[in-house]
Amino acid sequence: MNLSFFLSRYSLRVVVMCFIAFLVALDVFPVFCQSAFAETPGQWKWLGGPSGGLGYDIRMHPDNKNIMFVTDALTGVYKSTDGGQTWSASNNGITSRSGASQDSIPCFCLTIDPNNPDIIWSGMTEMRGVYKSTDQGKTWTRKESGIVENLGLTSRGFTVKPGDSQVVYMAAEISSFVWAGDTRTGKEFDLTKGVVYKTVDGGENWQAVWRGENLARYIWINPDNTDVVYVSTGIFDREAANSSADTNTPGGEGVLKSTDGGQTWSRVNNGLGNLYVGSLFMHPEDPDTLLAGTGNNAYQEENGVYLTTDGGATWRHVLKDAGNISSVEFCLSNPQIAYAGSIHGVYRSEDGGRTWQAVTGGGDDGSWGPPNMMAGFPIDFQVDPDNPDRIFANNYGGGNFLSTDGGHTWVNSSKGYTGASVKKLAVDRTDPGRVVAGVLSGFYISRNGGDDWSGLYPAGGWYAVAIDPSDPNVIMGAISLESTLFITRDDGQTWTRNTGATLQPDNTWRSICFSPSSPSTIYAGSCTINMPEPHEADPGAQGIFVSHDRGTTWSEANDATSQTGNVWDLDVAAGDDKTVMAATTNLGVLKTTDGGTSWMQVNSGLPTGVKMLSIAIHPTDPKTALVGSQGNAIYRTTDGGQNWNAAKTGMIAEGSITDIVFNPQNPQEIWAADMTSGIYRSTDGGQSWVQHNSGLLNRTIYALAISKDGNHVYAGTDGSGTYRLDVNGTPPAGTPDTPVTPDPEPGPDSGGSGGGGGCFVNTIDMP
Repeated sequence: MNLSFFLSRYSLRVVVMCFIAFLVALDVFPVFCQSAFAETPGQWKWLGGPSGGLGYDIRMHPDNKNIMFVTDALTGVYKSTDGGQTWSASNNGITSRSGASQDSIPCFCLTIDPNNPDIIWSGMTEMRGVYKSTDQGKTWTRKESGIVENLGLTSRGFTVKPGDSQVVYMAAEISSFVWAGDTRTGKEFDLTKGVVYKTVDGGENWQAVWRGENLARYIWINPDNTDVVYVSTGIFDREAANSSADTNTPGGEGVLKSTDGGQTWSRVNNGLGNLYVGSLFMHPEDPDTLLAGTGNNAYQEENGVYLTTDGGATWRHVLKDAGNISSVEFCLSNPQIAYAGSIHGVYRSEDGGRTWQAVTGGGDDGSWGPPNMMAGFPIDFQVDPDNPDRIFANNYGGGNFLSTDGGHTWVNSSKGYTGASVKKLAVDRTDPGRVVAGVLSGFYISRNGGDDWSGLYPAGGWYAVAIDPSDPNVIMGAISLESTLFITRDDGQTWTRNTGATLQPDNTWRSICFSPSSPSTIYAGSCTINMPEPHEADPGAQGIFVSHDRGTTWSEANDATSQTGNVWDLDVAAGDDKTVMAATTNLGVLKTTDGGTSWMQVNSGLPTGVKMLSIAIHPTDPKTALVGSQGNAIYRTTDGGQNWNAAKTGMIAEGSITDIVFNPQNPQEIWAADMTSGIYRSTDGGQSWVQHNSGLLNRTIYALAISKDGNHVYAGTDGSGTYRLDVNGTPPAGTPDTPVTPDPEPGPDSGGSGGGGGCFVNTIDMP
């Protein structure tokens, strides 16, 4: 078919649209659109924080302790060349992707080959993905021939045979939907099985050498007799396939031992009171001596630390009443010193693991980690080989922490490494470089445009945050699993719980809004802890609450219409503290003009039964507003909500719009965030949109915030932390010009330079 024939049958407009579709498929349309049709701001700058994610392994180069690696199930492999002070992504060649936008890099485990430290192994979570690097993590090559599972396989660890880099073992988990054909849950968690794979040719081919009733976690090889291999099984947040919730039977496999290089296995559990062995470590001088950390959230009986000195023939319970132990380790330079960690504390032994003392936290109510940060489970330790008092902990809640005093005190050592899921952002109206972030792992503040972050409160899961527009020292927030609101009036030094705004246990807060014209008036929207999926019935929540004394006391601001509202977002009109609009997942859009005494549903033009996720009122025209939906993009009203019209031109039609912000100085410019396709910008008041994803490594966006001068936009992602866009090309005062540099060559599926093409799964996951 020649061009003249094509044009004879199709209009030029159709040709242009086809060409645009072609550009979309190539992922270059956003750049083309912006340069051709609108003046475009610069790139998003990745800020390398705040701390968060799903950390798993931390490893130190055996010959150069300045070289270190961490892994995170949301953001991949990170490398440090300065002993953990700063980190940079190292994912070139890792093509596995996950998440709503298929931008998350689900690296779980990593091992440095002790025979040749240039060789590194890394494995993925919830999918077949084994990668090998031969240049210290600069590039990676996929090595998975012989591994039969596809989705539902999680690599939990690699071990290289001493003296022979061709022989490698991989410990892994098999999800229930793989082995059972459907998802099966025990008391709390997935019922998993396990597998150990082995290669004898450096990863060219793998063969399963063990399969059993719980996941395989750690593998140790006796260096004096490499036919002797140990495998620990189980972890605190998965249940064994052979457990039974009905009969309260823990099941499990415990510790396995082979004396013929993995051909046959036996259980060595004599004295082991809990068979969920999430951590195992071999004594560096005596391979018959091993420490085991045990426990499961559903089966906690007899958890703690166990010690064997006879190769697993017998075990002794040496640390009790310490919770589920997620990590144990001997110090290589002085194995008399050992460490153990749980969510409640860090413990130290100075007699080879026989007796223990809590050095941080301890007991059921203890805690550990840096000040004002939620540390979570210390999933992996790395002790400095030359200094037994210097210890790193990679945290299952995200972040890498360092102690230089034997575990007594900790600092955050995560600069440049983050897998944070950022749920909400707020910018100080007086200082565009001062921003607070509500993160799945905690509440954080940056005072220099996001270059550095510090904790504001020592607990995680902050889904609602707000700064008083008249006094930036006043900050409010809410924790996802708490039913009360929190407020500080001294920049985070002290916090109080609010009275009168207490919810039922299954409800929480996701939206807090100070009235711009009268900041003593604050509205807060209640919601269920987890948003129902599109096909699920919405149980509703408790509507809206209000405070008229700057958050000291609260009362309900509901009538019969709003009292069951599941409020995902709300906004107060700029010039009227009594006019409020709320986006709900069960009632559509609610509006009050009398401060909450009465409410009306204003849904004309909105699709029936669609959940509303975000809402923003024009900063000078209260009759104009935009509302973002789940799966139906965005709608606009110009008559105060009496009528809504779809305003999704240029957007992914099935987008889930999680946040909307107007430029306060130019309300024609609006920014919108989507769960699957990134960030959109409108320059005509929301009538049309253009994607602006340049610089983003993750297009699952939960939160947006804009400075009062309109020059700085912040974005919070699910798994890549925060980004900042300097619309005027100049960072906020006091902010470094060069933020942390991300991976210079993200994988081909990362979507780091835009988006728009391809198919997107129309689901939403906001835990």
